[in-house]
Amino acid sequence: MTISKNKAGEYAKRGVGIAIIPVICLVVMSIACAASGTSLFASQSSFQLYFRGLAYVLLLSFGVSINMHTGRFDFSTGAQMLIGGVIGAKIAYASGLGPVGMILIGAVSSAIFGCITGLLYVALRLPPMIIGLGMTLVLEGVVAIITGGLKPVGFGTDSSYYSFAVNIGAVTVIMLIALAFMIVVFHYTKFGYDYRALQTGQKIAVNTGINEKSNAVICYTISGMMFGAAGALSICSTNGVTPTINFSTIATMFSCFLPLFFSGFIGKYCNKQIAILLGCISYEFIQIGFGQISFKVASFTSDVYKVIEAVILVVFLIYLNNENKIIEFVKLKNFIKKRKDKSAATEEQ
Repeated sequence: MTISKNKAGEYAKRGVGIAIIPVICLVVMSIACAASGTSLFASQSSFQLYFRGLAYVLLLSFGVSINMHTGRFDFSTGAQMLIGGVIGAKIAYASGLGPVGMILIGAVSSAIFGCITGLLYVALRLPPMIIGLGMTLVLEGVVAIITGGLKPVGFGTDSSYYSFAVNIGAVTVIMLIALAFMIVVFHYTKFGYDYRALQTGQKIAVNTGINEKSNAVICYTISGMMFGAAGALSICSTNGVTPTINFSTIATMFSCFLPLFFSGFIGKYCNKQIAILLGCISYEFIQIGFGQISFKVASFTSDVYKVIEAVILVVFLIYLNNENKIIEFVKLKNFIKKRKDKSAATEEQ
């Protein structure tokens, strides 16, 4: 009986840990929208935009997490995403392959550029930041050449691409495929075992025979694949793009930091990839909520939203860095309360 109670308590704790951030984000944003005279999901299009944004940020978060969780910050994330999307769009529109073909071509194209980035990192032995910045300039320049300059470029008027991007069923399938792929690769393959071993102790892992260099190249390749799919999905919903240079694409990777930090907390209670999915679900509640509020409140601009999002990120980081202290404080407070209650009961007797 004692064992079953302990298990029940553990399951309850895990369930609360998994659900608390998505629930808080859903409730808070629902209240904020209601106070602004709207609702979180005001129409069918709200659900479509929610799932479209969720699929995009999930692919991006998966890609960024692979290298970030091993201490490598790849600043070419946005550039890889952009070039994969552009190549996929150019080929898909020209050959009539449709949105699925566009996403597949974008994923393969960016996987190749990701592999090149990984090979440069291994060969040159420069810090990942330097490699990423160099690749960013190169890829941004290549995109400008492909699209004919730094101006808005439209790939066509085929509405099937946008319809696909906002099709809840279609983007859900994409998310499930990406989730299954990440779980299988990082938890049920030798590469995944080596990856986790290098995370926990790189020197020990290398001494036991794990090839850190090949593992790093594969990490960059898989990341590139996720970025390319995200870039293609993004272009599916716009049918166009505006090329940029001078590191303008770097900011793309920061858009997934909040969901990844959410997943850092949720990951204590479940699989890492599931935690990233739940972190993205939470983040999209915030995104769609702020979008709905901006339609009703003219003063709620994108700049205001960015400030609020940054504050949420900072507060959450403060909590993560002081979580043990907070828990200890709560436990001490409860202990003191119990002692006082016990003393009061003794005096009454």
